[in-house]
Amino acid sequence: MSECRRCRVDRAERHGAHGFGHTVKELARAWRAEFDRRFRPMGLSDTSWVVIWLLSENGTLPQGRVAELLGVEGPTLVRLLDRMEKEGWVRRQPSETDRRVKLVALTGQARPVYDAMLDTGFALRDELMDDIPEEHVAIAHTVMLRLLDKLNGLDGLSGQNGQDRDEAGACPPCRPETTD
Repeated sequence: MSECRRCRVDRAERHGAHGFGHTVKELARAWRAEFDRRFRPMGLSDTSWVVIWLLSENGTLPQGRVAELLGVEGPTLVRLLDRMEKEGWVRRQPSETDRRVKLVALTGQARPVYDAMLDTGFALRDELMDDIPEEHVAIAHTVMLRLLDKLNGLDGLSGQNGQDRDEAGACPPCRPETTD
């Protein structure tokens, strides 16, 4: 009697290429769960710390771009931003150049939290990687970046392998002032 696919996957070794994708997914989930746990005392919940990080790194962004970067639908982001605005983390304002666009910016209250988030994030990274040689981490990172580049180059993800980029090389989501 042959085994079903799930039985073969369940028996897969944790080493080698076979379980790589599943391990990447597990690692991302566990890493984010630990970030969530450590950021909770700062008054941040699940994706709210990600929004603060995105806006700190990128500055004010169109609401639609924030949704894309988070990988969520517009209505989901609106509920999150409503809550974050009420808590004083972000503010939304209309774009001066396109009234259809709402821009999302951090408030003064959120800026010091970003520094604490970085400290917490670096401490977690150092804690997790303290017994892993730096060159191994560098190789793993290089492999993940190459895989990400390949995935981003697939037709379904980039739109005809990047053929819809503008003159400056920006794909539609990266262009400034995208609409919601």
